[in-house]
Amino acid sequence: MSMRVPVLGLAATGCGLLLAVLPGLPWYSADLPTGSDQLSGYGATGGTWILPVAGVVLAIAGLLTIWWRPRTGTRLARVIGSFIVMAAVVAVGWASRAALVPAVGVVAERPGMPASPLGGDWIITVLPAAWITIVGAALAGMAGILLLTARSKDMIGAEDVS
Repeated sequence: MSMRVPVLGLAATGCGLLLAVLPGLPWYSADLPTGSDQLSGYGATGGTWILPVAGVVLAIAGLLTIWWRPRTGTRLARVIGSFIVMAAVVAVGWASRAALVPAVGVVAERPGMPASPLGGDWIITVLPAAWITIVGAALAGMAGILLLTARSKDMIGAEDVS
């Protein structure tokens, strides 16, 4: 058996861990009259809570791939690969939505007064953590697709062990 399957499992596990950690890092930055401010993926959009959940699914599926080492294209590899692809698609979708359409508003908070949005054209910069999250989820999806597909070299004499 080639070392392809454990490497795919390691890739899915690593990308899953990235998805669990990166939403907590700063995703957005804005230069304001009062100074620069940063906001994490959790602080800006309510939808990024799904990324660590997808990351856990990816990490568990990757660890199962490393542990069981199914041949690519077998029933077990297709099941694990399907979970990886589904979690990656969800993660790419939500991370892209959060990065490409940031729902960030600039709000003034003054003591004793209600918070009010500030007018003006503020430039909200999307920081690298958001882009790395999208790339990590896409790479995990590619690992899942490679688990789904069989290579003829891997299938010669292979038994379905599931």
